[in-house]
Amino acid sequence: MGRKTYEVGLNEGITSPYPTMRQYVFSRTMQESPDEQVELVSENAVEVVSALKQETGKAIWLCGGAILAATLFDGGLIDKIILKLNPVLFAKGIPLFSGPIELTNLELTDSKIYSSGHVLLHYRVKPD
Repeated sequence: MGRKTYEVGLNEGITSPYPTMRQYVFSRTMQESPDEQVELVSENAVEVVSALKQETGKAIWLCGGAILAATLFDGGLIDKIILKLNPVLFAKGIPLFSGPIELTNLELTDSKIYSSGHVLLHYRVKPD
């Protein structure tokens, strides 16, 4: 996850938000991780994630981090996007990607509408 996303929980005293997963925080400004279960990555995000994708195991989940998402997307490392639509309009929101990205076709692979009005959309990034 990106630093700003991580700090939301950190400000509430949560230093390890996903204790059942390997956790990485990508930040150029944090000096050290406040939790031994959370590895701090300060450079070479594309190289780090590329290496993780070569390992055996389950999928990699990117939680927040518009700058990180744009970097990984430009590096061709994002192959699925899951969007949760909330039935609330905000005056200002957090971007999915910071800055422009290439025009990309997506294929809807799954969707679910909840009684609360939330919608969960699963997309596969279609190769060029």
